[in-house]
Amino acid sequence: MKSDNATSAHLEKAVDEPSDAVERGRRLQEDERQLTAWQTARLYPHAVLYCSVAFTAGLMYGYDLIVNGSVIAMPSFIIRFGTTGASGLYLPTVWTSLWTSMTSLTQALGAYVVGLVADRWGRKWPGAAAGMLSLVGTAVLYTAETRGWLLAGKMITGAAIGAGMAAGTSYASEVAPLQLAGPIQASLVLFVVFMQGVGLGLVRVFVPHTETQAFRNVFAIQWAVGSLALVGFALTPESPVYLIRRGKVEQAKKVLGRIYSMHSNAEDRIAYLIQTMVEEQSRASNEAASYLDCFRGTNLKRTLTVAFLYSTNNWVGGAFLAQSTYFLLTVGLPAVHCFDIGIGGFGLAIVVIVCLANFGHKVSKRRWLLSGIVLNFLFMITIGALYWAPGMGPVWAIGILMNILISIQSSLLQAIGWPIAAQISSYRLRAKTLSIGVLSQTLSTWLTQFVVPYMYNTGSGDLGARTAFPFAGLSVLIFICAYYCVPNTTGLTTEEIDRLYADKVPIKKFGAFMPETSLE
Repeated sequence: MKSDNATSAHLEKAVDEPSDAVERGRRLQEDERQLTAWQTARLYPHAVLYCSVAFTAGLMYGYDLIVNGSVIAMPSFIIRFGTTGASGLYLPTVWTSLWTSMTSLTQALGAYVVGLVADRWGRKWPGAAAGMLSLVGTAVLYTAETRGWLLAGKMITGAAIGAGMAAGTSYASEVAPLQLAGPIQASLVLFVVFMQGVGLGLVRVFVPHTETQAFRNVFAIQWAVGSLALVGFALTPESPVYLIRRGKVEQAKKVLGRIYSMHSNAEDRIAYLIQTMVEEQSRASNEAASYLDCFRGTNLKRTLTVAFLYSTNNWVGGAFLAQSTYFLLTVGLPAVHCFDIGIGGFGLAIVVIVCLANFGHKVSKRRWLLSGIVLNFLFMITIGALYWAPGMGPVWAIGILMNILISIQSSLLQAIGWPIAAQISSYRLRAKTLSIGVLSQTLSTWLTQFVVPYMYNTGSGDLGARTAFPFAGLSVLIFICAYYCVPNTTGLTTEEIDRLYADKVPIKKFGAFMPETSLE
């Protein structure tokens, strides 16, 4: 409570900014609303540069995600950690589940810790610490000699990734100019997908090699990825929102000057930012900014929507698709071809995300999201039905459909849903709300990645391709939730979104909101 009282005092002192400066800052927002994303990026290149620190967290997440699910399909890995059965070498289901799921559990822990410390230590140094922790986890993975040792390395690396993603998404959402807020978060997904493709390609290079060093080389590359995050966070300036909350207004002005360069108008921008934060604080009656606040009043709906958007792809089959390489191996597709199809799938995902960023603005994000869920349902039904088709042709079809679906989920669920989630929360609770979002994403990943191997493995549920049917059913439920819970936030400022939720405006009417009415 002491620190929160101090925050209130800092804001009360800062609010002495002249009212005309606040109005000029508001007009700046309105002027920037008329720009396209590309015009904004050209006008504020430093903002894009500093927001790119979130991309280093995305690279960490993307590489670990693909390595975690694909390295278990490498012959060298199966020889080292597998068990001999009647049909030859295989990985015990319990360890397959633990390796893929426990990483997600510690990701949730890392995200939670960042939410706890972000208001005290900022976004910058927790992010740098995440990069350092990733280097430690990679060292454990590289030297692992037993299954338990390997699990420990995956858990340490998972904590680093969760912390890095929570710090990175919070930082980017607070630093990005209005018209870049959505594209930056979508680009984060693009970097995740790009690194998944790169990671799968690197795994593919070492697949023909059966010596132990082959899979160790794949782990070693994580040292380079973690180092990028460490250096990126260490060199970037601190979030101006955090600096204002700590009473460091002059430092915040300097940061805004660096972000917006010659077009900074730092005095006006910071006056408007402070005014927005003061209004949020007054609505909260100057109470402590805690995790519990995220579940009180109108914040409850916002928090649940953020958690929903971050976990959507897991509930509709993300874990099944993440293990597609190993799954296809179990149904008879040669290992090399499993990786080749996967690389093509991630390449397609990158193309789709880029096309949506350039040509998808004519359709609202909300509609794209709903369309993605419908397509997911249709693909899952088709994949499940192919179980009964004889021969290797259907197996190839399943592999191709699964990887096309990866591109659909990456572009229409994550690249659309994550930007909406980043805009929904208030400045006051942003770090904690987005930490809850990452927490939701990682916990749902943990649960689904633990369960899915038991569904398709021959020694367990033996569903094979029929594993897709439960996710088709969940797609229907997710569509209903998205229809009633997810707003279209395109072009809206944090101040306007605050007011829309406070006034209990129906979710479906957010897209029709006229900005001028919020400023009257």
